[in-house]
Amino acid sequence: MRFKQISAVSFCVFFLSACGGGGGGGSAPDTTAPTISGVSVSPPSNGQVTLTASASDATGVTGYCFKTDATAPSSSDSCFSANGAFTTATPTTPTRYYVWSKDAANNLSAVFERVAGACSADGVTASQSSALPTVCVSTSLGEFVLALESTKAPITTANFLRYVNDGFYSQTVFHRVLANFMIQGGGFTGVPISGANTKVGTLYDPIALETTSISGLSNTTGTIAMARTNVLNSATNQFFINVVDNTFLNTSSGGYAVFGTVISGLNSTVQSIRNLPVQSNGTEISQPLTPPVINWAYQLK
Repeated sequence: MRFKQISAVSFCVFFLSACGGGGGGGSAPDTTAPTISGVSVSPPSNGQVTLTASASDATGVTGYCFKTDATAPSSSDSCFSANGAFTTATPTTPTRYYVWSKDAANNLSAVFERVAGACSADGVTASQSSALPTVCVSTSLGEFVLALESTKAPITTANFLRYVNDGFYSQTVFHRVLANFMIQGGGFTGVPISGANTKVGTLYDPIALETTSISGLSNTTGTIAMARTNVLNSATNQFFINVVDNTFLNTSSGGYAVFGTVISGLNSTVQSIRNLPVQSNGTEISQPLTPPVINWAYQLK
């Protein structure tokens, strides 16, 4: 069986920023805005979560603003604080936070978005018991938590976390379900597979294939791996979770990159998705009659 990433629309978006300094005999005014490189979300603890931003600037970052309103602040807005960490009550539903930084010249960065929300006590316990980076995924059929092999499969893990931390997977669906094989998602907001249902957002460059012979991992029950086309180095955003041992995928058609394991929710949420009734998608009997929705996914640690 050929296992491939299904893609209706493919596009790349590149952002290029350039800044030039002044010349001549005097110092030019600072017009270069800070750049936020990331915002992490802590695991819920004592009813709270903490968002921590990191940013860089040629003359130094002087403040951070965290809001749930997408309206850009002014540099004098009271939301700005020198503290790059923002602690708040754990949202009972996924909440999108908007973060800006500023420098001494009151230049504002572009907005950086991050989703935070509640993860169950079982999910948090599983996360804290793992030494690996973890991601909590909420779906319309329940929650599961992933532990990601950042050392054994660093390229694939970093790629997946970019999409997680961009909020890309929110409102995508599991569009392909094969009860004796795997469940696949991450690319579409509905079925059937079509351009109209393709998730809109930034697609990063395809990544190099980290085969299981390189990582030492295997496509066994409960592992997560990247979907791809028949081109080896073509994986982008779509992933699948093995619901049975699929060790043949370690080498089939060049192999499929495993990069983590479901450590909570395998026997509940993943099984519920696996057991959904399906119909033909035109090629195989794998299209869920009611595709489960990923409400949100965020990095616990």
